[in-house]
Amino acid sequence: MFKNPIKTKSWNNLMNHYEYIKNIKIIDLFKKDKKRFKNFSINFNDCILLDYSKNYINLDTINLFVNLLDEINFKDYINSILLGEKINFTENKPVLNFLLRDINDIFLKNNNLLLEIKKDINANLNKIKFFTEKIINNYWLGFSGKKIKNIVNIGIGGSDFGPRMIIKSLSLYKKNKKQKNFFISNIDVTDILNVINNISPENTLFIVCSKTFTTLETLNNANIAKKWILNFYNNNINSLNNHFILVSSNFNEVIKFGVNLNNIFIVDKWVNGRFSYCSAFGLSISLAIGFDNFLKLLNGAHDMDLHFFNSSYEKNIPIILAILSIWYSNFFKFFTKAILVYNENLSFLPLYLQQLIMESNGKYVDYNGNYINNYYTSSIIWGGTGTISQHSFYQLLHQGTHIIPCDFIAEISSNYNINNSHFKLISNFFSQTQALAFGDNIFKINNDIFFKNLDLSRFIKFKGNRPSNTILLNKINPYILGSLITLYEYKVITQGIILNICSFDQWGVELGKKLYNYIYPYIGFNKKIYKNNISKKIFIDNSTLNLINYFNKKYLK
Repeated sequence: MFKNPIKTKSWNNLMNHYEYIKNIKIIDLFKKDKKRFKNFSINFNDCILLDYSKNYINLDTINLFVNLLDEINFKDYINSILLGEKINFTENKPVLNFLLRDINDIFLKNNNLLLEIKKDINANLNKIKFFTEKIINNYWLGFSGKKIKNIVNIGIGGSDFGPRMIIKSLSLYKKNKKQKNFFISNIDVTDILNVINNISPENTLFIVCSKTFTTLETLNNANIAKKWILNFYNNNINSLNNHFILVSSNFNEVIKFGVNLNNIFIVDKWVNGRFSYCSAFGLSISLAIGFDNFLKLLNGAHDMDLHFFNSSYEKNIPIILAILSIWYSNFFKFFTKAILVYNENLSFLPLYLQQLIMESNGKYVDYNGNYINNYYTSSIIWGGTGTISQHSFYQLLHQGTHIIPCDFIAEISSNYNINNSHFKLISNFFSQTQALAFGDNIFKINNDIFFKNLDLSRFIKFKGNRPSNTILLNKINPYILGSLITLYEYKVITQGIILNICSFDQWGVELGKKLYNYIYPYIGFNKKIYKNNISKKIFIDNSTLNLINYFNKKYLK
């Protein structure tokens, strides 16, 4: 099932096609095809529109990639996911994210393995519902009887980015406007102090999320929070039960923290951090927007599951976005990708997608254990918020020597349109994608009189011919946001399948953690650390050794 993509006939055909299309301009593609928008746009459930017509592609490009999907047996891989096979083979786990949001159990198909797993998922979902109602209705109180006003999520990576991004994106859907949500992730003590110095222990609930419950940053911050609560309540251990909820896959570790079993949410070990917001790792989301809206988030994700599994390749939004990314990174050698959101509430989305995409597909070993040295895996993801970014890095997008494919994302509806601000925002949104694609050539086509007498010198010339996708959301609500996130999840998974890599592990983060264990004991000592002190267990280079000594000398001076 696992194939090196560049050894396929389809990849070779794509290479030949690239030689043909690389010199064709986007403006010429539009001249040739009067129905280009219709041919290169997809509407999902009349709530998300993808326009990918402003790209270096024609119908042959899509057909050649469809041939590649057939040649690598893409459907077999997808069926393996649906059957619960251990696709994440380096960790010996299945990939069952779709079960987390399968409210009506349509994916089970009499599969006994999935049926058993679904029981645990449904039990956790009911527990999330019950606990959410307790918090929102003020049935759950602090140890001294005060109402909970502050929900503090302690986690890092997937157990931080997802809830943080979703709660910010859905801020208009908060059930209790007086409730405040905080996030602590950095081991830099400034992060937690900025939170606890501005809130009261009496009305604060900590949600501690760690899959293994051994994550350094999370446990360090959780223990600081624990001491803070205990100090306030004169070390009464029972106070922890009113102020801590723990979410983990590791029951043996989490039980050591010292709270009641009812305060613990155990998540299946196959739940992957960056794909985990639909599980109990999204508890803080439910507490913020209410369980009814949390269900809508799951329903939106579920409908995108159905779209991905059931739609033809040519009309499958995640697949189209995946092949476009591979097209640019591997054929045109455009290695970065910008995510540009025209909604302030979505401002955390580019950072969320950084982790989702680069941690998933930033790999140099393929499924067969071979080093990848003749094609490229993940794009480098970055981005920002419009129109702020227009006054920041758009200069490079329009006239820089790098060509950077972009995803532009905006919502059609808006709760606010004061002074026509939303219309002005969307006008900027459309104008930027048009300018990137066509440059100032667009004025020659339309004979715009404004530019007739303008001297377009090389310095102010816009060549255009820069690719982008436009994603229009009807409204940023729980259902559509769930669909959008899952859209990108399947884009990542599709890229991984095509590129023959495992998108579900993250071994690349482990070495730094191991080295920490050997270096930490030598930080903060008022004496020189010599090479043989550390090198008994690990290699220590001259640079790191001297940096440690320099730090200790300066810090302890």
